Amino acid sequence: MAVKGSKVTPMRIIPHSPLARVLRIGLLLLLFVSSVYASYFFGIYSTEQKYQAQESSNNSQQEQAAAALSQQLTQLRTSAEVDRQSMEDLRQLVMTQKAQLNASERDLKVYKDLLSPSVKTNPLGISFGVFTVLPLKEKNHFNYSLTVQKLSTKEADFSGSLEFRVIGLQGDKSLQLSLYQISSQVTVPSIPLSFKYFQTLEGDMSLPVDFVPQSVELVVKTQDKKAPPLITAELDWPVSAFKPK
Repeated sequence: MAVKGSKVTPMRIIPHSPLARVLRIGLLLLLFVSSVYASYFFGIYSTEQKYQAQESSNNSQQEQAAAALSQQLTQLRTSAEVDRQSMEDLRQLVMTQKAQLNASERDLKVYKDLLSPSVKTNPLGISFGVFTVLPLKEKNHFNYSLTVQKLSTKEADFSGSLEFRVIGLQGDKSLQLSLYQISSQVTVPSIPLSFKYFQTLEGDMSLPVDFVPQSVELVVKTQDKKAPPLITAELDWPVSAFKPK
């Protein structure tokens, strides 16, 4: 006898399928493993991206620091070069002024001789002006310049010759070298002179490697071979001929 008013739940019979259950479990395991691998590789990728960004930032900072150091080094080198050039310019100025002073002293002596009636060794008032020797790039090669001048008021032109010898040491022995032996521009021992007021001699000279110059001997003669030399002088080898260290 059924009771009125009670609800009856229908029942459904589900067939038992072990294979479907295994598939579901396998699918869940596959999803789990895939998510684990995905998380692992994503972590590696994120770490590499952070490392590359940090490395790029470090490289940029190092490049900026290197550029700043290079700029500072360039400024220091420029400053040092300016200082060196300034010192060299000052040294050359002092040497030039010293050479001019020596030439003025020689001229003054000639003037005194001209005014002295007892001195007749230099009647035409021949004197040597500024004498310079400057080093060239190649070792023991120099450029020289010498002015021979007439301070006398006489109108006659001077004709004669100049003997130019460099005196120094080669090893322990004293050695004299004529200009024609060390200069390609001079081919004779006696250099011809012909001028009314002055004559400037310029050229290059090449000294032996083991030769140490000390002074320059100058002798001026007239065309008359029997006449004594008009003037002789021994000038110190200029300090300007030595390159600054």
